[in-house]
Amino acid sequence: MISDLCLFISWNVDPALYDGLITLRYYSLFFAISFLLGFSIVKKMFLNENAPLEWMDSLLMYCVVGTILGARLGHVIFYDPEYYLNNFLEIFMVWKGGLASHGAAIALIVAMWIFSKKITKKHTLWSLDKLVIAVALAAGFIRVGNLMNSEIVGIQTNSETSLFYEYKAKGQISVFFNIDKEKIQFIETKKDTLIDGVFYPKKLVSVPLGPKKMNPYFAEAFSDAFSFKDQSSDADFFSSNNSKDFSLTASNEIVLPIFIIRRIPTQIYEAISYWTIFIFLFWGYWKKKWYLYQGRLFGIFLTLLFASRFFVEFFKEHQALSNNSFLTMGQYLSVPLVIVGLLFWIKSSKIDTD
Repeated sequence: MISDLCLFISWNVDPALYDGLITLRYYSLFFAISFLLGFSIVKKMFLNENAPLEWMDSLLMYCVVGTILGARLGHVIFYDPEYYLNNFLEIFMVWKGGLASHGAAIALIVAMWIFSKKITKKHTLWSLDKLVIAVALAAGFIRVGNLMNSEIVGIQTNSETSLFYEYKAKGQISVFFNIDKEKIQFIETKKDTLIDGVFYPKKLVSVPLGPKKMNPYFAEAFSDAFSFKDQSSDADFFSSNNSKDFSLTASNEIVLPIFIIRRIPTQIYEAISYWTIFIFLFWGYWKKKWYLYQGRLFGIFLTLLFASRFFVEFFKEHQALSNNSFLTMGQYLSVPLVIVGLLFWIKSSKIDTD
């Protein structure tokens, strides 16, 4: 029978928006959009406070360099230092992925300190109070980019709003069988399977082998590579548990059963929370004139953004630390930033404008 626990959303989005001479990825597009919108928002705030617009070009340069450099070094230092010590040159290969928001936050603070000393000659908090509004907006766009990349996934769930990362699953299967992922087809079976007390939707995967001959041991190796039983396997988006349950068609297509692993769409949760924080900060600046209270907007930003990050992390797969750790690396890094934010929020005082 079909269980209502097996409803899910199949996410089959190619991360590349355009793949030609130059590949344009959704992530890059959203990254660029966030900078453009952020630039426009900060410009309006500069005009509101009669700040020279000539500062904007320098601000953009400091933000871009600080964000990319800090996010990359944050990922290298906090999440995978051992790997990059053995592959040092890959530190500079930003296009391969691996950016950490905590590193970006720290680097932006440093960048704004330098920007304030060299350009504005104002207190660093004057710059940060404006910048964080744009950053909150950008953070939401970045998480949408993560969704398009099918990365930073949530934990397994039976929720009807869960995602099955079909594109990622096809990619894993195509690499294993060394064929084009576009040739792989998922076939509905109208069945679900109870494994360890959890219902898993079952699909059949059709893999056209072409002139290749199928070795029965290949199916067994496939099952072992994506097995439920091996927690260190690649079974992140689907799995198999019967190496002998396969068939070979007359057209030399291998048909294998797989079980769909559904995950919480944490990227969407984070994006919504960050955009909510952006709206709150935007309202606070224009309606409540919080920019008159030095450090208030910066403090609210740090507190709310990293508090939301802390709670969403409970629904994400562990990153950098083992599953035995009570908290994730992202949570450990968020706690001090929340504390710093609260201090700035509480101690923010009105600027003397007379």
